[in-house]
Amino acid sequence: MMNNRITRMIANTVGLAAVAALGITVYQLGTTPVKEKEPKNQPLIQEDGTENTNEEVNIEEDNQEAAGMAESEFPEEETNAQINAVKEETGNETGAEKSVVNANMEDEMSEDDTTQTMSDTSEETTDVSASAVNLPEINFSEDTVMEWPVNGNVLLDYSMDQTTYYPTLDQYRLSPAISVGAVEGAPVVSAVNGTVYSVEKNAQTGTTLTMELGNGYQAIYGQLEDLTVSQGDIVKKGTTIGYVAEPTKYYSAEGANLYFAMKKDGEPIDPITYLRK
Repeated sequence: MMNNRITRMIANTVGLAAVAALGITVYQLGTTPVKEKEPKNQPLIQEDGTENTNEEVNIEEDNQEAAGMAESEFPEEETNAQINAVKEETGNETGAEKSVVNANMEDEMSEDDTTQTMSDTSEETTDVSASAVNLPEINFSEDTVMEWPVNGNVLLDYSMDQTTYYPTLDQYRLSPAISVGAVEGAPVVSAVNGTVYSVEKNAQTGTTLTMELGNGYQAIYGQLEDLTVSQGDIVKKGTTIGYVAEPTKYYSAEGANLYFAMKKDGEPIDPITYLRK
């Protein structure tokens, strides 16, 4: 009996102590003051002891941002900003610098290539224009004076109003051209500026070259070999166009010679009229 009473007294004492401790803790929690938030417009103290409001701080921050934007307009600062951005992404300082520098060099090289291409195009245009200026004028008229296409004596004269004797044929015929005697292989030059219209083989005049002189005029060179020009070529006066060939069978008695004729609007005209005296 005595033991049971003592045990109950101890249990009651422990329980009262626990309740008292819990009450003290609850009281402390209920009486602790709540910390208030600092007002947004709480003044800040600068290093010189003066107050600086949040509004002034915001103005300074805006000014700093504007200054940063202005500095980025300069190439050096912009490059540094690019390096820092790459450095943050890659974590490699040296690699970031090389990457940005290489990119800038590629941009500069691209601009140089564009400039060079424009320069090359301009030079090509200039060269084409220069070539056009150097082309011989093709504008034959009644006042044009021609060079003799080959050195030699006239063997057969132009004659379309009366017949001329042809020794090889042993007959009289109209003569639409002149035949100028020359040694075989002698150079033949263009008597005047012209464009090669055609190159043909003819039984009587052998290899024959026809040249357009402008304004309906044509010059015909026959008994040629080893031509140095071809159809479509623009030929300047005095340029070698070929050489005197062995005469065809129609001129065997006359010997090697240059057959030289002229036409105006398809009709034969006398070459002697335009050859230098």
